[in-house]
Amino acid sequence: MIKRVGLFLMVNILVMVVASFAITFITGALGLGPAMSQNGINYASLMVICLVWGMVGSFISLFISKWLAKRAFGLEIVELNSRYSNTVQKVHHLAQSAGIEKMPEVGIYDSPEINAFATGATKNSSLVAVSTGLLNNLTEDEVEGVLGHEIAHIANGDMVTLALIQGIVNAFVMFFARIATMIVDNALRGDNDN
Repeated sequence: MIKRVGLFLMVNILVMVVASFAITFITGALGLGPAMSQNGINYASLMVICLVWGMVGSFISLFISKWLAKRAFGLEIVELNSRYSNTVQKVHHLAQSAGIEKMPEVGIYDSPEINAFATGATKNSSLVAVSTGLLNNLTEDEVEGVLGHEIAHIANGDMVTLALIQGIVNAFVMFFARIATMIVDNALRGDNDN
C-alpha cells in the first residue's frame, strides 16, 4: 500500500513539473496571456492550459505504465524457460498472429483474483500481466481467450487511444470546472457586495 502511494505521488509530481514547463513554453510561443485577469477569463489561454495539463498527465502515465505496473503489482517477468513457459508461448503465438513485431513481456503477479491486463506505450513495447488466480482457476482454453483479449488491446493500440481520450476528457473537465468556479465565485462575491 505504501509503495503504491509513493508511486502515485512520484508520478503526480512528475506530471506537475513537466506540465508546468510545457504550459510556460506553449503559452509563450502562442503569445497567450494568463488565463485569469481582472478583465475575466481568457478562454483561449485557459483551454490551452487545460489541454496541456490533460494531455501531459495522460501521456506521462502512458509512457511509464509498463514500469509502474511492474512496481505496483510486483510482477515477475517470466521467460520461455520458466515454470510459466506455456503462458509465455501462448502470448508470443497470439502476438505473432496479431502482427506484433516485438513480443510483449509477460509478467505474473501473485493474486487470488482472476485478472489480466495489457499495458505499454506502443505495440512493440508492451506487457501482458496475468494473476496467479487466473492461471490456477481457468482452463487452458479460457486462459488463451483472456490472453487473446489482452493481445487484441495491444494490437489495436488501445492504450494510446485511451490516453488520447483521457487527455481530452481531462482538458474539458478542467476547462468547465474553472468556468463553473468563476461563475460561483462571482455569484458569491455579488452577494457580499449587497
